[in-house]
Order: sequence, then C-alpha cells, then structure tokens
Amino acid sequence: MTHYEPHVEMIQIKLTKSVFAVNPDHQPTEERIAIGVTLRNHGVFSENDRRQASFIQTFKTAEPNQAPFFLDVEFETLFLVDPAPLPLERPHYIRQVFPRVVFPYLREYIAETTRRGGFTPLIVSQNLFEDEDLRPVEVKDDTKWVH
Repeated sequence: MTHYEPHVEMIQIKLTKSVFAVNPDHQPTEERIAIGVTLRNHGVFSENDRRQASFIQTFKTAEPNQAPFFLDVEFETLFLVDPAPLPLERPHYIRQVFPRVVFPYLREYIAETTRRGGFTPLIVSQNLFEDEDLRPVEVKDDTKWVH
C-alpha cells in the first residue's frame, strides 16, 4: 500500500490587522527589555468544500507599561488541502501545519515593523509552537533585545 502525502497549498494570505504604537514615556536603556507576547492560532475547515480551510494567526505584545512599543498583528490565510483531511485529522492541520506555514510571514512582518519604528528588529522564535493545546503562548524571556 502506497502512502500518499496530502498537498497543502496556501491560496491567499492577507494582513488583516496591524497596530504599532510607540510608548512615549519609555526611557531608552542599555539593559535588555523583556517583551511579553501572545501568539494565537485559529482555523476552521469549510463545510461546503472540506478541502478548504481559513486560518488566522495573531501576534500581540503586552500593553507597553514598561516596554518601548505595542504591536498587534493578524494574518488571515486560506488553505487548500488535497485530498480533504478526515475530521479527526483537521486539528493537526490547524495546530501544526498551518501555523508553521504562516509564521515566517508573520515573523518577517514583526521584525520589519519594529525596525522601521526605530527599534532593533524583534525576532520572534520558532519555539512558540511547542504549545499543543492552542492556548495563548506567553513568552517573556525568549523575545528580548537591547534597546
């Protein structure tokens, strides 16, 4: 019996939300500043075409009380999986496959936005995908930079 790997194609990706605000009260320092972030993934397969799925990946920093800026970004994508996954396979695509496909676009956007804002680019680590339950992932020590 031949094992067939499903083909996953990203049909569309669009930036649906981008908020970047600088904290005017933040004082520059040579010390490292920890930025708390949340990464959320949400996806659903279409009932009309079970091969299609819409997927949203959201990145948000904590409110900028002590941080130099606030960033809230959302990418919405449309995927096609051929052949259509079985209902029990769908969570695997939403939790593992789709986030890893969209993440490089999100990561690049975050780095470029913070760079254009006058800061050292914020490079978000790939290890955010270690959370299997799709709960918000809080990362405090991993996303640091020198301001």
